[in-house]
Amino acid sequence: MGAVALNVTKIHDLFDQFTRMVEGQVQQKDREQRLAIPSHIGKGSVTRIQIRPGMEIMTTDVTFEQDMKLQIQESCQLFELSYCVSGEIHCEWNGKKSHTIAQTGNVLFLEDVRVCEEKKAGIRNQLLEIRFAPDELLRYAEDLTEKRKMETWLKHHRGNIDQYPITPAIQRCVSDMIHCTHLGTMKRLYMESKALEFIALFGESDGYGAVGGSMMLRRDDISKLRHAHELVQQYFEQPLSIRELSKRVGMNEFKLKKGFRELFGMTIFELVRQQRMEKALWYMEVARLNVGETAVSVGYSNVSNFTTNFRKHYGCNPSDYVKRISQLDLEQNRHGLL
Repeated sequence: MGAVALNVTKIHDLFDQFTRMVEGQVQQKDREQRLAIPSHIGKGSVTRIQIRPGMEIMTTDVTFEQDMKLQIQESCQLFELSYCVSGEIHCEWNGKKSHTIAQTGNVLFLEDVRVCEEKKAGIRNQLLEIRFAPDELLRYAEDLTEKRKMETWLKHHRGNIDQYPITPAIQRCVSDMIHCTHLGTMKRLYMESKALEFIALFGESDGYGAVGGSMMLRRDDISKLRHAHELVQQYFEQPLSIRELSKRVGMNEFKLKKGFRELFGMTIFELVRQQRMEKALWYMEVARLNVGETAVSVGYSNVSNFTTNFRKHYGCNPSDYVKRISQLDLEQNRHGLL
């Protein structure tokens, strides 16, 4: 299939034009529309909830029969937050490229830009998108100062499709939205509240609180700090020193430490500890390691230090957690025998 051109002049055009393009059937109830993908195009569906003019939420779960190539002319101002649960998306615009894979999120702020988007055949694409007209977002500003602060924040992403740091809170929020069981008006209210929560969580991880703060971060600084964030997550079991991290991202140690805290709301050490604690649960629940083995596996040479940090993070000792898992296994086995 060759690339199909779509011209988006209003936030809500994309769903409508895509529906006409694939000639799919749409079920509508109140402000929620569900497009069933025709079998010759693929399988799955796209659901759109119109919260109000200038704000909508789209959830996609589609596997295409052939590569899907779209040329989307973004003729209106669009601010979008998305999260890719599974799949792969390639985009090109103004000589730039982005490659989205599973468990990653994008933020974009586009206007008068042609975006070439490609999704490969045979790959299940699960995607959540929150689409805003920027003016709808700016109406949450309490006064002119706050509005200017929000505008400055949004400008960091103007003309780009940027990846943002994924946090456990964002992942939980996305999961809540995808698995929402409410219906009708309650669903729309729930999804709107979760969409706003998503934006607030994104703002925390993206450095909204740092805009106009004690350290002014340029786009280049933010890019380097995001790279540092990725490296910390990658090497949390054997953390890089601050000196090594600063060399790898090309930023001096002082700016790295201060900028990291302002942008992500935590120190580098706190992120390392958070990653270790989250991985510790996996080792105990899935790999079935004991406390000592788990401590070593997440990078602790001292089990008592691991125990102290685990208790601070989860409110219980790791040994109690392991016992709880064992008790649940026994109960499940007992029910299975009945």
